[in-house]
This record gives sequence, C-alpha cells and structure tokens, in this order.
Amino acid sequence: MFDEDLIQKWLDEGTINHAQAEKMRADLAECKKEHRSKRQVIAFSTIGAILIGIGAILFVASNWEKIGNTFKVLLLVGSTIGIHYAGYHFKYENQKYPRLGSALILLSALFFGASLFLIAQIYNINANNSTLVLIWIIGVFPLIYGYMSTPIAGLCSLLFYLWIGLLYTERTDLEKLISMKDLYLLSGITVYFTGVLHGFTEKVKHAEKTFKFMGLQAVLIALFVHTFKLWEYKVEIIVPVIYAISGILLLAVLLAKPLREKSRSFQADVSISIIALLMASITLTTIYVPESYISAPEKVYMIIFNVIFLGLLTLLLYAGYNMEDIGIVSTAMFWFILLIFARYFDFFWELLPRSLFFMLGGLVLLVISIVLERKRRELKVQFSGGEQ
Repeated sequence: MFDEDLIQKWLDEGTINHAQAEKMRADLAECKKEHRSKRQVIAFSTIGAILIGIGAILFVASNWEKIGNTFKVLLLVGSTIGIHYAGYHFKYENQKYPRLGSALILLSALFFGASLFLIAQIYNINANNSTLVLIWIIGVFPLIYGYMSTPIAGLCSLLFYLWIGLLYTERTDLEKLISMKDLYLLSGITVYFTGVLHGFTEKVKHAEKTFKFMGLQAVLIALFVHTFKLWEYKVEIIVPVIYAISGILLLAVLLAKPLREKSRSFQADVSISIIALLMASITLTTIYVPESYISAPEKVYMIIFNVIFLGLLTLLLYAGYNMEDIGIVSTAMFWFILLIFARYFDFFWELLPRSLFFMLGGLVLLVISIVLERKRRELKVQFSGGEQ
C-alpha cells in the first residue's frame, strides 16, 4: 500500500498533480478508517459470541442437577448445531454479517468441545482425558478448510498442545523417552512446519500465518525455559534423532527451488530448521560426552541455550525486517525484553540490595521498552504505509 511519503515523492517528481495527491490522501485515510472499523467489528463480535457461550454453559451448569441426562445431551448437541447453523446462515446465506457468522462458527467449535466434556461427565467418563481433546481436534479441524477459518486454526493449535500435555501426564513411560520441554519444542516445530506446508498451496494458504505463529510461540516458550538453570539436561537417544529428522525434513522442503520461491518467509523458516539441528547436536553431545569432561554442565548448557535463543531472535528480527513483517519483528522484540528481564534477575538478584535492584531493573526495562516500541512504530509505519 502506498503511504504519505510515497504520495509526496510522486508529487515532487511531477508524477501526479496536487488534485490527484489530495484524492489519493483522502482514499488512503478512508481505507485506514475502514480497516480499523473491520478489526473492531471482528473483535466485538468474537468477544460477544464467546461471552454468550460462557453464559449458556454457566446456565446449564447451574441447573445441572435439575435436568435429566437425555435432555442434557439433547440440549448440548442442539445448542452446538444451532449455533453452527446460525454462523453458516450469517456468513453464507444472509451474507450481510459475515464477521458475526465467523464468530458464531468459532463459538460452535468451542461448544463442541464443552459438550464433549459435559457429556463425558454425565456418563461418568474421566473428563481429564487426552482422548476427548483428540476427538475435539478431529471434530473441528475440517472447519479450518470448509470455512477458511484462521481462528479455528489457532484453536486447533492450542488444543494440540493441550493434548500433548495430557498425553504426557497419562503415559508415564514417555518421561523415560523425552522431557516435557523437549516435547513441546518438537510440537512447536511440528505446528510451524504444518504452517510452512500450508503456504505452498493457495487453497489452504489462509491458515499458514496462524499455524506458523502458534508454532513459533511454542518454540520460543520451550527454548526460553531451556535458558534457565533449573534442572540437569539429560535426554535419551530418541530426542536428537527426532530433532535431526525435523530439521532435515524442514530444510529439504524449503531448499527445493520451486518451494523456496513460493515461501515468502524463507529466512524465518530456515531459522526454525537450524534450531532443530542445533538441538540435535546439543542433545547428542549430552548423551555421548561424560559429565566428568565438562565443568559445571548445567551452567554450560544454560549458556548454550541462551546463545541459541538470542541467535534465533536475531534471525527472526533480520527475517522480519527483510520481509517487512511487523508481526515477526514484534514477536522478536517481546522475547528480547523477556530474556533481558530474566537474565537481569539471574545476575543481579544476589549482588544488589533489593530496593536498588528493583529501581535499576525498572529503569532499565523502561528505557528498553521505550527504545524498542519507538523502533517498532517506525518499522510499522515503514512496512504498512503510514498506519500506526
């Protein structure tokens, strides 16, 4: 999109006259206003639909003992189908309120999950069950493509992480194969890779950014946890094998010329595959190098993971700037601040008096936040054509 600076440049060069420049400025202002209005409608309709759903669930729950089991099931199933049809009607049949329709379709996906767990409770089935979450994912996953729904893609990603966590707690044998933080790091890479694959086909490209965002956040959270000296870093042989396969597979897909040319976020994608291969090498080192050869192994691994995390954030900043993607830039800046804050606590908590520690910490964070926010705003103006 063109911006004020570009319009002025064209005006100075004589490409357009003053009347054309004014018309372009008016159109640009109207476009920005309409864009803000659309985002507000989406936000309010989504929040409203979720609040209605919460209210309905609370109403049923408050009268749970007074309602017969058959009626409970019919009420839950009927509510889910009714909300789904209402969303379909507003989005496709009526077509006057497509955003409200999308919000109701999302609500029906949430209702589907709530109904599963409530019906399980009715028939005395353990509701804290990974199988129910898996059924929820399978039930709503087709809606991503049937309705071109990015919010449901985000919901499915969250449900996938929830399923992984529940499965890990249920299957105690998994603890002998892989740690929870490694499992979530691999899960994040998997979701991110799913987004990469979606980007290569136009029909499913709408879900690319959502899967990539959800995958990237899981990767960053898991790596951030690795940067703390909280436990020994010990893994079994299966972990580096999975990391290596993930990284090689991702690189193999990305380095194919036709696919590389299609991938606009090639640099960010390669960053994730590099992380997978680095993790493979680190975990292999952990397995085969005796601790007696390493002085203070926990501290060594903490330093290594901090360097890896910092390197990934730097790569993401570089990729976001080159692609003019303010979302990637904002994500990297947020985690930069969090990393600095965490390391500040690690290094200075024992060295400084508590009052001085918090005053200096607050001052440092304020300065960093102001600098990064100013830079982010400048980049956003540069990337999006003057829109703040």
